[in-house]
Formats: sequence, structure tokens, C-alpha cells
Amino acid sequence: MSRAAVPYAELRAALPGIRGPARAPSIPPYSELPPRAATRYALASQALGLLLLACHVLLVKESIWLFPVAIVALAWLYANAPLVGLAVYFQILLYQNLLISIFSPGMSYMPNFVALQGTNFIALAVMAAIALNRLLTPTWRARVGGVVLTVLVALAATAFYTFIGAAKEGLTSAMVYFREFTSPAFAVLVGLDVGRRWGYRTVGLCLLTGAVLAVVLGVVEYWVPIEYYSLTNAVSFMRLKWFAQPEGNTFYVPQDIVRHYTGVLFNITGGYTGYGSLTSFRFGGPIENPISYAYVLAVAGLVGMSLRRSGWLVAVLPLLVLIGVKGAGLLVAFSLVLWVVWQASRSKPVLLASGVALTVAYTGYAIVNGLSNNDFHVIGFLGGVHGLLANPIGHGIGVGGNLSANANAGFRWTGEGGFTSTGADFAVESAVGVLIYQMGLASIAVFAVFVALLRAAPIGRAVTRNGVARMTPRRQDVLFLAMAMVVVNGIFQEEAYAPYAAGLLALLCGIVVTNGARPSLLVRQPPVA
Repeated sequence: MSRAAVPYAELRAALPGIRGPARAPSIPPYSELPPRAATRYALASQALGLLLLACHVLLVKESIWLFPVAIVALAWLYANAPLVGLAVYFQILLYQNLLISIFSPGMSYMPNFVALQGTNFIALAVMAAIALNRLLTPTWRARVGGVVLTVLVALAATAFYTFIGAAKEGLTSAMVYFREFTSPAFAVLVGLDVGRRWGYRTVGLCLLTGAVLAVVLGVVEYWVPIEYYSLTNAVSFMRLKWFAQPEGNTFYVPQDIVRHYTGVLFNITGGYTGYGSLTSFRFGGPIENPISYAYVLAVAGLVGMSLRRSGWLVAVLPLLVLIGVKGAGLLVAFSLVLWVVWQASRSKPVLLASGVALTVAYTGYAIVNGLSNNDFHVIGFLGGVHGLLANPIGHGIGVGGNLSANANAGFRWTGEGGFTSTGADFAVESAVGVLIYQMGLASIAVFAVFVALLRAAPIGRAVTRNGVARMTPRRQDVLFLAMAMVVVNGIFQEEAYAPYAAGLLALLCGIVVTNGARPSLLVRQPPVA
């Protein structure tokens, strides 16, 4: 007598007492908007974000006690509609300084202006706290718990060293570097959270749509800088920005800003600056900082390339050449070189070996050449290495660095007895150098965040053809290549770990990580939460 097999589900329904093997909770697909819908959505979010930002600047200009109003509004948006909240945050990141500049006449330096400059960081930190609460649910803790734990350890270590640095150098200096070294960690949490519900394509389109105005403003600034600075009250902004340093008394007319931002092409230390030399006007766009603006352009170009909108790459490359920022230009160049290697070889070992070889060649050449030319960045990095060897425990966050109280107190860059001829007692002009000087061996916790994110990267996808499995690259893989290269760039550029560079890339990479290999669901209207 034959016996038919009884399906497990039917048997369990008939006998509820039977316990089967534990199953991981199912995860729904992430959502994607059609390109046109995503663009319309991004434009509406941009209008909302700029309105909220303008109100925030005007309120804080009147009273510092009104600072939380806009932050609470953003927190509510992000908690209930993550995509809206993130799109609004992009506007704060890109246009915060422009709005501050426009309304800067009559603004007090302390505490109003200083507080406003920290708006994008406070917004990111609040969003990260909301994101952490959602990522600690059992479903997501099982999948990204390792990355989240690494981030929490890094934040705890950084907070500890910030207290030490604040006791030595003051709260302002400590908070400047706390912001820089924790922004990528906070951005990872936000990216992981948004990626639970939304796909990278939709978020990337929101970023690119919001960045169109930033590109246009940069072009206008390059062609008619005097008129641009007059309309945006840039002189008032620069006097506030440099208020605590001697440079603050050098800005009286828009022409002073042009002179301040004009120098040797790609800022090559020791470069010839006489008649016939190659110079560049380092325009800063709405961010009003050339290096940060160049990194935003670089990331936008790579995001456009990853979304098959290579016109973005074509558009930003000339701007990167004109602005003359080495780090951002090399970020794009090296990321594309590694992408070509990955596309041609389709081999992770080959990609890894190529990345290591490129890193060794780049850093080796830069250090040797920089020492021969007394390059600020190389000597500043070695100052961090010497500081680490002298005190492996670290000096405290805010102690050292060219934005610290040490550097502001009569620090000399050139000339007899200056930094380039005798070195410095602390690290400057190098994110890696400053980090290892300030945190010592504990800086490993910060670097571990980048390593954890790269290890979790879903690089490529396996495709089976004719019974043969083969690794196929995905265009969004270029984000992780760029993430790795910006970490290396930190050796020679202090701004590499800022929210506009490593922070923005970490956020986008986090989205791709939680998207993973899940299927996507095309939706017409964005759902909440």
C-alpha cells in the first residue's frame, strides 16, 4: 500500500504542537519610483527643504533658542516618511551655507552663526538616532547588526576622546572634529535605514535632481563672481566664517573673495605662481567651500554614471578641472579606473589586487614627491604619524588639525621657522594624520566603520548562463570603489572624511547594502515609513 507524502504545512496545521525549524522573518521588497515620478517627488521635496531651511536660518538669526524648531520638523518627516526626510536633508547639506550667506548681514557670530553652521550635522545625527531605533529590530539586527555594532563602538570611542579634547582645547575645537569623524558613521545608519524601504535608484535620482541647482550656481559663480558674491552677501558670510582668525579682516569687497580663492592649479605646494603660471579660481558653489563643493560634484558624477546617466559625469569633469581640487579629481579618476578593471576582469581578487597596487603607488609617489616640495598635506600627515608614535593613546579630539585652536593661535605655514620648513608638533591637512594624532590607536574604531561597510558590500551579482555561474558587475559597485578611494584620500586631505565626501558616499553605500539582493517593487506613490 503506497503512502502519499503529507506536506509539512498541512501536518503542522493539523498538529499545532509540532515545532518545526526556525525560519528567518521574511523581508518585503524595497520600493522604487519611476524616473519621472522620482524627479517630480525630488523637486517637491527640494522646495519643501529650501523653505524649511530659510525659515530655520531666519529663526535662529533672531534667537538661538529657536534652533530646535526645524530639527524637530525634519525628525517628524524622517520618522514618518524616510524618503521625504532624506530628500530634505540633501537640501540642507547642499544649500545650508548659501541661505546663511544670504541672511548673514546683521547676524551674530556667537552663538547664532556657529550654531547655524552645524545644522546639517545635527540633522544627520537626529536622523541617525531614528534610524538606529529601526535597525535594532530583530529582522534587521540579524542582517546588518555587525555593521551597526561597529558604528556604535566608533561613536562611543569618538565621544570619549571628544571629552578629553574639549577639556584641553575647548568645546568649539573638539566639536569641529567630532563632526568630521562621526559624520560617516551617522550617515551609514541613515543609509542602512532608508535602504530598508527605498531603492538606491530612487534615492540617487533625488540627490541628482537636488544637485542641479548647485551645479548651476557654481557655473554662475565662476563666470560672474563679483555679481554672485554681491547678490548672496558673501562678504558678510566670509567675515563671519573667518571671524576667529586673522583672515576675517581681509574681506571687504567681493574682489577680496576672488583673490582668496585664486591660487596654483590643483593647489600644488611649491608651484610657480608668477607670470604665466597655471592658476585656478576655486569657486565654492552654494556650499561656499571649494573642496567640499568639488567632492559633491565628484559624487554626483559617479552617482550619475551608476544610474546610466553619464551626462552627469561629462558635465562635472570640466568643473572639477576648473575648480582645481586634487582630491576630488583623483577620486573620480581612480574610481573609474578600478571600475574598468572590475568590468574587464569580473574577478574580485583581481579588483582587490588592483586597488591595493593603485593605493600603494599613489601614496608612495605622493609622499616622496610631497617631501621634496614641502607639501602641506604630506608633512601634516607625517606630523600625525609622529604624534601617534610619541603618544599611542592619543591627544584628544580637537587637539591638532588646521581647524583647531592650536593652528589658529599664531600658526605659521611658510617662511623661516614655519610649518613647511620645520614641521609641526601636531597633524594638519590630513584626515588620517589628524585622526591618528587625536585618537591614537583608538582610531582603529573609526576606520573599522569603513571596513565593515566595504565588507558588507554586495559587489556584483552571480549570473548563470549555460550552467556556468559568472560574476557580473553592477554599475552601483562604483560607489564602494569610491568609498575605498576616499578613505585613502584622507591621508592627504583633511576634508575627505567630511559630510560632503565620505559622509555622502557612506550614506549611499548603506542604502545599497540593505537593498542587497532583494527584489524591488515599482510604486507610483511613495508610502510612508
